[in-house]
Amino acid sequence: MKIILFCQNAYAFGILAPIRDVLLEQEHDFLWYISEKLLDNFPYKNEDYTVSTLDLQRYKSDAIFVPGNEVPYYIRGLKVQVFHGLAGEKKGHFRIRHYFDLYLTQGPYFTDKFNELKKIHKNFDVIETGWPKLDVYSSEKNRYDFEKKAILQQYNTDKIVLYAPTFSPSLTSAPFLLKEIKDLAEQNGYVIFIKFHDLMDHKWIRAYRTLANEIPNVLFKDDKNIIKSLLQADILISDTSSVIYEFILLNKPVISFKNIAEKVLWDNSKVYTGLTEKVLNNFQLDPHAADRAYINMQFHPYQDGKSALRMVNAVKNHIETNGVPEKRELSLARRFKINSMFGKPTLNPFNGEKINKISAILITYNEDIHINAVLENVKFADEIIVVDSFSTDGTIEKIKERPNVKLIQRPFVNYTDQKSYALEQATNDWVLFLDADERIPDRLRNEILETVNSKEPTADAYYCYRIFMFKNKVLRFSGWQRDKNYRLFKKSKVHFTQDRIVHETLVVNGQSGVLKNKLIHYSYKNYEDYKGKMIKYGQMKAVEELKKDYSPNLYHFIFRPFYKFFNHYILRFGVLDGKKGLIICYLNALGVFSRYKELKRLRNLR
Repeated sequence: MKIILFCQNAYAFGILAPIRDVLLEQEHDFLWYISEKLLDNFPYKNEDYTVSTLDLQRYKSDAIFVPGNEVPYYIRGLKVQVFHGLAGEKKGHFRIRHYFDLYLTQGPYFTDKFNELKKIHKNFDVIETGWPKLDVYSSEKNRYDFEKKAILQQYNTDKIVLYAPTFSPSLTSAPFLLKEIKDLAEQNGYVIFIKFHDLMDHKWIRAYRTLANEIPNVLFKDDKNIIKSLLQADILISDTSSVIYEFILLNKPVISFKNIAEKVLWDNSKVYTGLTEKVLNNFQLDPHAADRAYINMQFHPYQDGKSALRMVNAVKNHIETNGVPEKRELSLARRFKINSMFGKPTLNPFNGEKINKISAILITYNEDIHINAVLENVKFADEIIVVDSFSTDGTIEKIKERPNVKLIQRPFVNYTDQKSYALEQATNDWVLFLDADERIPDRLRNEILETVNSKEPTADAYYCYRIFMFKNKVLRFSGWQRDKNYRLFKKSKVHFTQDRIVHETLVVNGQSGVLKNKLIHYSYKNYEDYKGKMIKYGQMKAVEELKKDYSPNLYHFIFRPFYKFFNHYILRFGVLDGKKGLIICYLNALGVFSRYKELKRLRNLR
């Protein structure tokens, strides 16, 4: 079988890893799909992975394992929901979104409910297998005992308390238990682990980190997989997190605050007080031991560590009986949602012969927040070259992690000089020249491959229109609606003009064309960053204009910036972009003002 392991969030790694192990044992082929936000922390970079749904289309999988709520309907393969938790009371756990062909359930409680829904919808199957994340309970239950013993001795105590709340702003107890956790640590001396979800509000992450720095026996845990903490802890404090059920399956007591379950079978408080007394009571009396036994029987009765194996075999048998679906039929609204999340399907993915190779080129300086994503984005190129101006923010270290990338470090003189040098390094005639803050969507990538490998190319250089992103939102007007640049061209047919040092100009000795699909431009990170860019570009433009024999006056300082703002905000409809448009148009005008301010300074130095 060919399997996709589908990860939208980091918690999926621990759920899918046991399935991956079974696939390796049975010698199936598999491909990880991860969202771009997970690139820096993806733990299996030595295995096949992608951030592109075009790659998933071309992979032609037999099945897709998904520990989440959504999956692209247009990807070939049996779409299998394996769930990301055991909290059946959470809103949406039993909602049928119609994305899945098969639900692999954790235990009788879940199986019965999904079978009832199957009778209504009649478009999916249900098989009970157990949950793969809990296979580790069988193989590693005592793995961390020695380390736990050392921790207890170090802090001269006999218990470890784990605080693991949900991240949901409306449900989390984090804002209310800070003082309670502090009092528990100071009064009883227990070791307290703090383990937060990746999506927890950073305000509370900072607050609890500060607490851990102030109190020695409070330890903030940064490791991605919570299993180790679950195995070591003697009691769990939470709220409405699904981790409660994972902990109860270890037969250890739980204290929650304002849990929303209809039937709570552990110690739950309706107020955010009395934590210390509750911890002592559960350690001494353990009043909910019988309830835990019921949960173990209903939610996950499997103790053999073979849930992942049952899942893989269930999928294999289902495919043998029913075949592999090419896609999932969905309503128009559901298709629209998936397209907005993962991108539209690429029509006619390129699978032809590659008759021409592509060199992807970037120049960089301190692009730590972009470098992993852009290098992943151009991975389809046959050669990747980065010319870096001695970055100091971690960019170099991330580039060096990729053996397929050629890194050259060279002092920066100006943009034209650096890009001209970088272009000379390409060994292939077709060149894809990107900025680090640009991304190639799947449809554009497919168009590039078709264009370069056409037996009769229509041009020697191609413009790309760009979609300007204001943080994570599209800026539709403000002068950017017609923004385009040369990004794909033949090295043998172009050169950069030498009279520009910023906003460099490509001279094409041949035919020019325009690609149909647009590039995405993540130029605006925040106000200060974009302001710095505009001032920098303005100052570099001033160096170009120093050769002109004129002295800037009120016309340049007042009218030119005003016209820049008026042109972009009014004539180019920046007003329709709301606050985003006002900010961008103002900063663009500031760049013009900075140009003439710097020009005046340079003239005075003569």
